[in-house]
Amino acid sequence: MATRPKAENLYSDNMFYIFVAFKKIDERPEYFIVPSKDVAKQVKDGHQRWLETPGKKGQAHKDNPMRQFVTKTGNI
Repeated sequence: MATRPKAENLYSDNMFYIFVAFKKIDERPEYFIVPSKDVAKQVKDGHQRWLETPGKKGQAHKDNPMRQFVTKTGNI
């Protein structure tokens, strides 16, 4: 799931994200209800790891506004 940088700082105790993974037309979608603090931490930490990891050709990754959130079952 792609997010933006503001997801790193947009959280509170009573705020939750609901992610929906749509499947085939005859299958029920999967729902993930995640506390905003968990999303913020994973998005921030994941982006930092990505910046610190060399690219395919060994080059440094350039910072950009894209962020990624991955559930325990994989990317939505």
